[in-house]
Amino acid sequence: MNPPKRVGFVVNENKAGAAELAAAMHRMLDEHGIEVRECHEQYPERCFNGQSELDLMFSFGGDGTILRAARLAAPLGIPIVGVNLGRVGFLTDVAASEALVALPRFIAGDYWVEQRLMLHGELLRDGSVLQAFTALNDIVANRGGLSRVVECTLSVNGAPAAHYVADGVIISTPTGSTAYCLAAGGPILTPDARNIIIVPIAPYLALIRSLVVPDDAIIELIITRAVEALITIDGQLDIGMNIGDSIRVRRSETVARFARIQPRNYFTATIVDRLRLRG
Repeated sequence: MNPPKRVGFVVNENKAGAAELAAAMHRMLDEHGIEVRECHEQYPERCFNGQSELDLMFSFGGDGTILRAARLAAPLGIPIVGVNLGRVGFLTDVAASEALVALPRFIAGDYWVEQRLMLHGELLRDGSVLQAFTALNDIVANRGGLSRVVECTLSVNGAPAAHYVADGVIISTPTGSTAYCLAAGGPILTPDARNIIIVPIAPYLALIRSLVVPDDAIIELIITRAVEALITIDGQLDIGMNIGDSIRVRRSETVARFARIQPRNYFTATIVDRLRLRG
């Protein structure tokens, strides 16, 4: 890869040591004549909106910080370097303790870029699209604050597939398969898999407990009964739903890009150790 000339920092200051590590890496990049633009806000789009000239974006935090950065960087084609100051860090590339040692490789362009599938979702009411959104991990239709189930019907490519009475339904990418999808009993997919996973959350008498479909499938959920229902995007953004609303989900034309210095088999080589950290 070409050595970077301009990089962005997304810094989660709620993580101990994040600001200090970012400052140390900023100094090293300055010494090599690389321009650094920093964002210390929860919503990085306020800092970098439309700035596609960045060559790399460094995320200082955990997977949640990367998810915010990815929804911004992906449409701009900017690869993300995840510096892990969280617990597990499935999406991150380097640990905080190794970041300063690893940085020269990124400065020299000695990294490869991994592409990951994202989802495009739409909330529809009476046949009209009210809102569109993009997710790297998952799009979840779930009950709101009241302890009542959501009842919904699932179709894939226009064909009825299941009827769920459950706490919700997860529609996940392979990236999200190690997140909420895994906690709900779904399968783990490798990041390069070209599939979408559908998993109900605590379903009542469901015949289909999880479903893996090709990434060109069009998935639709229609809410048929609920006291309160929400769409949750990547566990971070919530949108209210009404009875009769539907969610239509397909593969996004946008992909998330991650700059990696780990070996290309890093996911399978480290998955067991990372899962142990969750316990």
